[in-house]
Amino acid sequence: MFRRNTPEKTMKKALNYLEDGDFIKAKNEYLKSFAADPDNIGLINNLAQIYAILGEEDKSKGYNEMLLKKCNETLKYEKSLNLLIFKSNALLSLEKYEEFNEVLDEILKIDPDNTLALFQKCHYLEKTGEHKKALKSLEKLMRQKNCDIALLLSMSRNLIKINEFERAERCFKLAFQIETKNKAAINLKSKMLKKKYNLTLTPHDFMLKAVENFEMENFEASTDYFKKAIEMDSSFDEIWFAQGELFVRTGRIGDAIDSFKKAFELNPTSGGIEKREDFFKMLKRMKKINTLLGFEKS
Repeated sequence: MFRRNTPEKTMKKALNYLEDGDFIKAKNEYLKSFAADPDNIGLINNLAQIYAILGEEDKSKGYNEMLLKKCNETLKYEKSLNLLIFKSNALLSLEKYEEFNEVLDEILKIDPDNTLALFQKCHYLEKTGEHKKALKSLEKLMRQKNCDIALLLSMSRNLIKINEFERAERCFKLAFQIETKNKAAINLKSKMLKKKYNLTLTPHDFMLKAVENFEMENFEASTDYFKKAIEMDSSFDEIWFAQGELFVRTGRIGDAIDSFKKAFELNPTSGGIEKREDFFKMLKRMKKINTLLGFEKS
């Protein structure tokens, strides 16, 4: 008999995906846990944050509203640092700045070096238009902890606001190495290109549509959108790499190899692949199996 996943196992899987930067799989595991335990404040917080990272603002707002309500109910009879941090997450996301600052001061009195609270302060500075101060604080944070998607996107948003496009581009390169199909990064890069070049449409608008259809398993539509993105401008390695992932998913390994090769020509560190030789050996083995089974031409 197969053993069913316990909530603890599901949470552990979600955390592992989160540590690997695979936010979509982490989200799916957290949703399973949430279905079993809808009053878990930590779960609600994680879902609110993941949806924000994935660029799904409406869903993030819904979970943040739920989070604030749960925190306020629990804080009536129990006060802890974690609860205050969860509440400050919700208040900041919902732009309730006055109350957010009060809670943030309370957190920093308890723990002056709390990195989550310091990151929230950066986010607050960004939202209130103090972009240079936000960037100084973010740079300090990046020296304190590992570079992650949330920090990189925050850096990018502030850099775009003050027209520092080259530095923003470096942040995007790192972000796409962590997660090539991150919708928030794709959308933000499109905004940067529009501002920098006075555009109304960018290849990343098509890339975003391609990724959304990929997630819904509308592979034909996804293929068409990737094609449109590359036809508009073929100089973005993240688009070629994400298209390669689509081709792998749909069994077109020969096309995937060509797409990944183009990505690496444009950027040797595309997709965060460190051992490209091993990567291509694996793909060639997959293609050989497909050819033997008659799924793909030699």
